[in-house]
Amino acid sequence: MTTLDQQLKRLVQIFSAKLVLEVFGGGGAIWGFSEAIGFRNPHTVWFWRPCALTFGSIFFVRWLMQIRDYMDDTNINFSVKVTSDNGNDNDNDAEVSMTNASHLTEKDKLLV
Repeated sequence: MTTLDQQLKRLVQIFSAKLVLEVFGGGGAIWGFSEAIGFRNPHTVWFWRPCALTFGSIFFVRWLMQIRDYMDDTNINFSVKVTSDNGNDNDNDAEVSMTNASHLTEKDKLLV
């Protein structure tokens, strides 16, 4: 198993747990606590559902930012290149590559 494979495996291990605990837990905490203290009932669900979704969305964005920071710290680069064939607009090819960028300079990392 290469170093990049190990880093990606570790990324999945860390951030799958964080997704459940921090993202789903954040939205669920708002939903559950509003019911526990008596604020949420059948007449106020219309208010509390968007509140829980808003908090879940905020924590989801935070989770994505943590993944980006982790990838920067471990020098993992992820790039997607989409090309189109001029003869047929329906044929788009996507090339996805992941590399360990430990050999790149700071200037090179900004260009990737």
